[in-house]
Amino acid sequence: MAARLQVRALIWVGERIVVHRVTRRGRLYVTLPGGRVNDRESVTDALRREVLEEIGLNVEIGDLVFAAEVVSGARRQDVELVFEARPCQTFEPAELILVDPGNPMCEVLPPVLDEVVRCADSTRAGAKWLGNIYSPNIAVE
Repeated sequence: MAARLQVRALIWVGERIVVHRVTRRGRLYVTLPGGRVNDRESVTDALRREVLEEIGLNVEIGDLVFAAEVVSGARRQDVELVFEARPCQTFEPAELILVDPGNPMCEVLPPVLDEVVRCADSTRAGAKWLGNIYSPNIAVE
């Protein structure tokens, strides 16, 4: 099984982050906007494309914030790259789904909100490796 490369955007609107609603196999959950990197596509091009498709925003890609993997036995392996991103256009926050990372009302995938809260007010030196963030209680396809 080959690992799949996934890219995600961490977009702040005030003290909240933008998420995207997804339904898979009849189950609803929210994710950081993003998705798979296609063959011969750069990670930044993939992230811009995915964010535009999912939430309708053109974004400028910033720093890599987190890198992690999701390894669930023989079923799958994903490598997740989470980048800061900033909208390149004006928008109404009411048009987006926003989550308070310190007090989310639902599980956000990938499960990096604890790290987002820890790093929100600190100065970082580069990206942080989170290791395997697989959670058997969350069904992700």
